[in-house]
Amino acid sequence: MDKPYRDVSPDWYAHAFGPLYPIVYAHRSVEAAQPEAAFAARALGLSGNECILDLCCGNARHIMHLRNYARCVVGLDFSPQLLAAAQEAVGEPSPLVRADMREVPFTEAFDAVTNFFTSFGYFVDPLDNFRVISGLAEALKPGGHFFIDHINREHALKTLVPESFREHEGYAIHDRRWFDSGSNRLSKRTTIRCNQKVVREVEESVRLYSPAEFEALLDEGGLRVDALYGDYSGAALHLEAPRMIAVGTKE
Repeated sequence: MDKPYRDVSPDWYAHAFGPLYPIVYAHRSVEAAQPEAAFAARALGLSGNECILDLCCGNARHIMHLRNYARCVVGLDFSPQLLAAAQEAVGEPSPLVRADMREVPFTEAFDAVTNFFTSFGYFVDPLDNFRVISGLAEALKPGGHFFIDHINREHALKTLVPESFREHEGYAIHDRRWFDSGSNRLSKRTTIRCNQKVVREVEESVRLYSPAEFEALLDEGGLRVDALYGDYSGAALHLEAPRMIAVGTKE
């Protein structure tokens, strides 16, 4: 693939989650989040009395269901557009906070932290990604639990589709994807057209980890991995599994 499609802005996350995000990820709906939230509740052993932080909550599609399993759920995200959609969806019962996930503004406040849909590994600097883990750990009470849903590296590389086209609600969506082995980053550039005119171009890029790398990073941040799942059925992580879901405890 030519060079222009290999250069993704380091701060892509500041621009990616705008008004057309629901069009690009229409399949990531509130309805689709229900079984994911239910699995997270089971994996975390929620009793209904916990207070949870949903880190990178987006439009609150998981919060809408997590509220059925916990006493309170707080959402944190950086995107004003997605937080506005979240506020409209949840109303008053679930407080929402705008913050950078590298600077989580809580200390020993939550019984559990959730992080869904590959909302980790955004940053080019490894120290920044470690700051996310450190902040997550800091937000947990001693003995609190975490649930982080990331991509399974081996499956992602084996099934990578370099280019695809689709349509949704009058928009033509063109995705280009590539992996840089030097940085271990999986990147995507999405071009969105309406009436054959480009209306938006969105970049995404995340760091991929092997299970051993991911466990080591979490351990360094004071988080012990108790289980690694490969999907939302609860199957153990294996090479062909689409996800790498880490569940564990703050030590």
